[in-house]
Amino acid sequence: MIYIIINIMNKTNLYRLEALLALGAAYPGARRTTEIARRRAVPEPFLARLLAELARNGLVVTSRGPAGGARLARPPAEISLLEVLPRPDRTTSGGAGAQWLASRLAEAERQALAGLDLAALLAAEQAASATVDFEI
Repeated sequence: MIYIIINIMNKTNLYRLEALLALGAAYPGARRTTEIARRRAVPEPFLARLLAELARNGLVVTSRGPAGGARLARPPAEISLLEVLPRPDRTTSGGAGAQWLASRLAEAERQALAGLDLAALLAAEQAASATVDFEI
């Protein structure tokens, strides 16, 4: 039960973020599913299902054909992480103490994600991959 309460980042959420970060880096352009899968090490069949889910949720626009692919439906700065990371049902079958803890953790998670958007994650990725240039 505690695992359910504290599990915020699971493999599905990680892959969801990887897909959105790949699309955010290409925004306003599109990326093909095969390219995202290769660059971000996401299993392609799973990625296709995730992109379909993200399209249903209005975060991604997909198109078929030779020039097809997926793109963000709006700019990265307009995509809140609260939209991106589905919050699991925090109801528990435990007693009052477990339910109290579940509600406190759910509120802490909401507060942690509330001010973050996809643009912030893209900036963190860019900063992490930046190299110092000492060229004169």
